[in-house]
Amino acid sequence: MSDTVFYRKEGLITADMDGETVMMDIETGKYYNLGRTGGDIWKNLENHHTVDRIVDEMMEIYDVERAECEKETKSFLTQLIDAGLAFTEEK
Repeated sequence: MSDTVFYRKEGLITADMDGETVMMDIETGKYYNLGRTGGDIWKNLENHHTVDRIVDEMMEIYDVERAECEKETKSFLTQLIDAGLAFTEEK
């Protein structure tokens, strides 16, 4: 998974609401609240990053152990993929 590049689904409307990222999928009409941390991960997907790069970015923002950050980041990315909001490509 560390060589896999993650990127966003196109055509989603996002907004910041009091520091939390909220999003709506125009195709499905579904609304998502990514929260503050999820929003920070989401921002990284704009630049098509690997998990390692996203974890590095998150560790600059949050005081967390690398192993925990990587576990939580992978879990969130999996949720985005399962929801059809993000995709992967091999590097």
